[in-house]
Amino acid sequence: MNPVPNRHFALRSALVFAAFTVFHTTLWAQPPATVPVVTIETRRELVTETIPLTGTVTARQQAALSPRTSGLVAAVHVDAGSYVTRGDKLVSLDATLAELAVQSAAANRNEAQARLAESERLLDESRRLFAKNSIPETEVMNRQAEVAIAQAAAQRADVAYRERAELLQRHDVLAPFDGVITQKLTEAGEWVSTGAPVLQLVSLLGSRIDVQVPQERLKSITADSSVDFVLDSTPGEPRPARIVARVPVSNPATRTALVRIEPLEDSKELPPGKSARVFFHLRSDKPVLTVPRDALIRRSDGTVNVWLALPAGDHWQATMRRVDLGRTYTDQIEITAGVEPGQHLIIRGNETVREGQAVHLVK
Repeated sequence: MNPVPNRHFALRSALVFAAFTVFHTTLWAQPPATVPVVTIETRRELVTETIPLTGTVTARQQAALSPRTSGLVAAVHVDAGSYVTRGDKLVSLDATLAELAVQSAAANRNEAQARLAESERLLDESRRLFAKNSIPETEVMNRQAEVAIAQAAAQRADVAYRERAELLQRHDVLAPFDGVITQKLTEAGEWVSTGAPVLQLVSLLGSRIDVQVPQERLKSITADSSVDFVLDSTPGEPRPARIVARVPVSNPATRTALVRIEPLEDSKELPPGKSARVFFHLRSDKPVLTVPRDALIRRSDGTVNVWLALPAGDHWQATMRRVDLGRTYTDQIEITAGVEPGQHLIIRGNETVREGQAVHLVK
């Protein structure tokens, strides 16, 4: 048996083993491959929470107009959609009898004034005669009594005239304020009674927005809270507003309370009845630790996690942490447990990192 081939085989095996050993030694000696990630340093700070709610535009003034006396409608001078000014005549009732009553009262007043004037003239005449000793003093006293009676009669006639004149004016329904007619509830020829509405009038000035706020959030809304709104019919940039009323009494059916806001600008473009999206911007009362929404990783079991970059010797290492969430502040979410201030939170690149993987931080 030839021993040479065996020596050659042993030599080749030794060379292969040495090369394999060198390769693995070199591989393990290399630093681990790193993944670039973007991080932010977590910290506690005051943040603003935005609460979006739906509101309804309401009028500062609105009234169901009714006549101040009963009667037959002679004319309706407006229709639904008519713009009116305070003092405009809107509805007229048949005032024929009232006009005749005013004329009669005017005649009675004129008669009473004439009697008063005549009694005053006779009193002056009697005083002159008494000064000449032509009539007794009792005659002067009688004339004085007649003047007092005539004055009372004239005053009574004047009151009766003004009463009839007022009743005549009550046959017209006048606009109590500027606005627009939203409903026409009567027509000429109808009989209407006192208190029965004939028109609905709504003011377009000074419109407000009423918002039903969940009762658990009402205490965080104060008179100084920042608020703005957008009309659903004309979306655009939010318009600034201010809070003018908070009604702390909750509706038992909806568990909400009324908060009323009004625009800081002219409200002519706020027709009552329209819906609006209202945004309350509430500043936290103490510093909180928040993270961007994109940093959260939600699992199917309901847990929420984040990736942190922790120092590991001369490099950084990715590690996952389970966190507990608090309130939502616009695009930030409060973290109540799982992350401490000063840690590096991975916000970009967290989709591909693995537990314990080496990472390098990109600014």
